Amino acid sequence: MDQTVQIPAVMITEQKPRMTYTYFNRSPGMDMKTTHLFSPVKENISMMVRVPFPTMTINLNEPQFVRSWSSSARNKINKAIREVLTVDRGPYLIPDILKLFAATANLKGLRGYQQEDFDQFPHIECSAIFYEGVMLCSHIWVIDDQEKRALLYVNASNHHNENDDKSLTGRAHYFLLWQDGLHLRTLGVETMDLMGYMPDTKNTMMKGVYQWKAATHGRQETLYHYYPTWFYVLRKFRNMVSG
Repeated sequence: MDQTVQIPAVMITEQKPRMTYTYFNRSPGMDMKTTHLFSPVKENISMMVRVPFPTMTINLNEPQFVRSWSSSARNKINKAIREVLTVDRGPYLIPDILKLFAATANLKGLRGYQQEDFDQFPHIECSAIFYEGVMLCSHIWVIDDQEKRALLYVNASNHHNENDDKSLTGRAHYFLLWQDGLHLRTLGVETMDLMGYMPDTKNTMMKGVYQWKAATHGRQETLYHYYPTWFYVLRKFRNMVSG
């Protein structure tokens, strides 16, 4: 009798020219050429600098997870359902998502992405909302099948477009997040990680993003980045030079 062979999930590892990155590593260790990102464990590791990363998560094990969202968010979703919004999915969306995110990144002082930045991720999911052929918002999720966790790696918006209906785009964002949750759950994902939550930020450009995340009434969680000391000092110096 033929048996289905299941390939075990492996930890996400990204290889860059001077550094290897692990994601959600539960056993981070000392390595001068390895940085551990989004680790769920808090450790004191020799020659490594630990940096807390506060985030917010949504539990997809809750059958009706959207019911815990704010009434405002749920009302926006209900209105979006009645509007002619189209949800599309697939990796072919990446170029258009990154193009949309580039404008957002410029406004918020964030780093943009290139398509090759996603080549080493074993599992990504892309989604977008369209209205009359225009992409209103879009997401790229990095999936850790081992942790059953989806990380909102790219969150792009058409809010920067002066001709855009800001209220429509706002509704589309909540609608897409809800739809993504339903889709990711069918893939075995149990946790949606909104990748960062710092509501007390002084960055006015980011406050709206954190308000959007807060409306999910998700669980606040702290993950940890572990950087080799030399690399951490170099990053700090570069950030000071670049302002």
